[in-house]
Amino acid sequence: MKNKNKKKRINGVKIFLIILILGIFFIYLVMQPENFRNAKNQIRMLLFENSIEGSYNAKSLLLVDLSNDNVFISKKEKEKHVPASLAKLFVIEYATTLADLDSIVFANNEAISLTKPGSSVANIKETKYFMHNLFAAMLIPSGNDAAYVVADYCGSILSPKSKTSKERINVFMKNLNSYLKDKGYKDTILYDPSGFDTEARTTALDLKKVVEKLLENQWFRDIVSQSSYTATLPNGSTQTWKNTNTFLDPTSDYYNKNVIGIKTGSLSDDYNLIVLYQMYGKEFLICSLVSQSDTSRYDDVNYIIQTINESDYLKK
Repeated sequence: MKNKNKKKRINGVKIFLIILILGIFFIYLVMQPENFRNAKNQIRMLLFENSIEGSYNAKSLLLVDLSNDNVFISKKEKEKHVPASLAKLFVIEYATTLADLDSIVFANNEAISLTKPGSSVANIKETKYFMHNLFAAMLIPSGNDAAYVVADYCGSILSPKSKTSKERINVFMKNLNSYLKDKGYKDTILYDPSGFDTEARTTALDLKKVVEKLLENQWFRDIVSQSSYTATLPNGSTQTWKNTNTFLDPTSDYYNKNVIGIKTGSLSDDYNLIVLYQMYGKEFLICSLVSQSDTSRYDDVNYIIQTINESDYLKK
């Protein structure tokens, strides 16, 4: 009788250990960001009292807690869309590998004149700028003219023998796409440094990655967090630009003091928006791609912000 009880206890311990090991292994799998994503999103949507993904106007959405890389809302985050002016984020990241922030860039009229009619512009003049001036011009008013000047200058570094701005920009774009491929932006391809191009493609996941990379730089955070930005040029003159991000505009109904960037993008009837939001001592990145109107992209992101604010789960 004692032997039987002893065997039962031993078997019980074995079963407990097996269950414990399997439980630890399962928890490890669940903790990996890419595993069981759909199931985890459904749970999180219930926790946040969020509606089904179809209630959002945007075709692709992503909400990420940057402190631990947890994805709390995802809607077709791998679907390819036109980046519009969000393409400038990739251009800036690559440009930083070729030139210093304090590099002095002459904005020649040949490059400026490539700006397409109807583009958003920073009113770049034919004069000298610091590279960080031009980055601000690309990020704050989303200046397409500044993007052509940056691509032209970087193209001259890559190909000193190129004679025209078009040639230099083509070299830059070719090398940019190679760079993106090498760095793992596998679903992004760009043909125009300003983003004024309906053939370009990117995803919410690739945008998340490039933003995370740029956020490592304090200068980038300083630029994108401002409702207006005054640049001091090498000759001592200044230019001031207003941010296209309505969340940063104190006069707007959408104004939110906890929004600290990042960027808007629109082309034709597609409206994109990336927002960095601070709450509970954390930073949340919200990527919204292809809304049908300017207001609907802000409504989507505003709803997500309210969800964050009301979520007991995210307070932990």
